[in-house]
Amino acid sequence: NTILHLLAVANEAGVDFTMDDIDRLSRRVPCICKVAPNTKKYHIQDVNRAGGIMGIMEQLAEGGLVDTSVPRADGYTLAEAIDKYRITGATVSEEAKEIYSSAPGNRYNIVMGSQNAAYTSLDADRAGGCIRDIAHAYTQDGGLAILKGNIAENGCVVKTAGVDESIWKFSGKAKVFHSQDDACSGILNGDVEAGDVVVILYEGPKGGPGMQEMLYPTSYIKAKHLGKACALITDGRFSGGTSGLSIGHISPEAAAGGAIGLVKDGDRIEIDIPARRIHLQVTDSELALRRKQEEARGKAAFTPVRDRKVSKALKAYAALVSSADLGAVRLID
Repeated sequence: NTILHLLAVANEAGVDFTMDDIDRLSRRVPCICKVAPNTKKYHIQDVNRAGGIMGIMEQLAEGGLVDTSVPRADGYTLAEAIDKYRITGATVSEEAKEIYSSAPGNRYNIVMGSQNAAYTSLDADRAGGCIRDIAHAYTQDGGLAILKGNIAENGCVVKTAGVDESIWKFSGKAKVFHSQDDACSGILNGDVEAGDVVVILYEGPKGGPGMQEMLYPTSYIKAKHLGKACALITDGRFSGGTSGLSIGHISPEAAAGGAIGLVKDGDRIEIDIPARRIHLQVTDSELALRRKQEEARGKAAFTPVRDRKVSKALKAYAALVSSADLGAVRLID
């Protein structure tokens, strides 16, 4: 989601910021914090106990990766805020202790702060704790990668922090679905097997319309114990809750005539995260023939085979929206 929103903000502001810039930054900035579902060891409350966002910013600052001179809305510079809230120094302020020792109460309530639960100690271990320093980062690459290839000419996104390194290189046969719902049915009914690449089409900004999050299919793949045996690629959206070899935001999307819409059942797809590559093992001439055949369908070309009611408002949105590589913004120039 961060990628999508940053691209949209940059587009609106007229700033030259693309998916290539995101990949460049991810290669430079290491992954220094992991929480579920990317690890079973830590959850969001553990991030707070380790110093929260300020703890993360402190380590990035020590690595020279952020500008700490920038002002904050509360009047402090980032450097001053880091000093105020740090838990790794010789002395820790009482305010920082109170904030970062806050713990879950393990029972439901509807009044914020009513449980007053607290940890008895803070996690200041930057070598093996929840938040790491640069030298002890979980990975020296960031948690995201931009892949490109003949079915994602403008790029697609994979959250490497949630992918087991054993499947950073993966090759499998395509199982094509024209909606998230159909994909869920196929996975639950056993149509998807180990070694398959689930391909969900027409769920992008234009094709959805609206770019739904593809959380259910990834959850069902895990439930079927296929998390390390299958991949999922889509022009739809993923969020921080996703894990496994899940590749989204494929651009151009199927509904915009993207080559992802030309994939057929049984096609072999190669994924190589270290090389930042995704490739459909089909010749250029075969892809050109498939495109010609699809375009011969006229107004029905690059449209899904499914029953979905779409409101007039969403139809208007679909007529104006860009693919995800531009942030799913409306093209009204």
